[in-house]
Amino acid sequence: MALFAISCAEPVQPTPTNMSYGDWSVVEVYVDGQAETSYSGSLFERFTLERDDTFIVVDRNGLAYVGTWVATDTSLTLTADDGTVFSFTIVFQSYEKLHLLQTISSPTAGDIVIRYLMDQSDANKYSS
Repeated sequence: MALFAISCAEPVQPTPTNMSYGDWSVVEVYVDGQAETSYSGSLFERFTLERDDTFIVVDRNGLAYVGTWVATDTSLTLTADDGTVFSFTIVFQSYEKLHLLQTISSPTAGDIVIRYLMDQSDANKYSS
């Protein structure tokens, strides 16, 4: 006689310390509350977060960064192999959507706040 156990538990939403892994595509970007068309700095277009705490980030110029990531309750920090550090505030995340804020300080421009709205691969939640 075989015994089968089936769990009907609801899936748990990801938490910052248990990020939703996979490929994330940037759907919308806002710089200081405005559409990013006038911003001349580098903006990301794709994130890949792996289960082994590694990442790949590609900017709009096709430049890729690889390294490791760590998340706390409120932030996501990416440290590239070349020592470059990208820090983000986690505003919202689910298995299909991710909303991050990045603040960049510049001696000439002051603080620049970049807001990234992302969809998990083929989720199309922010873009629809």
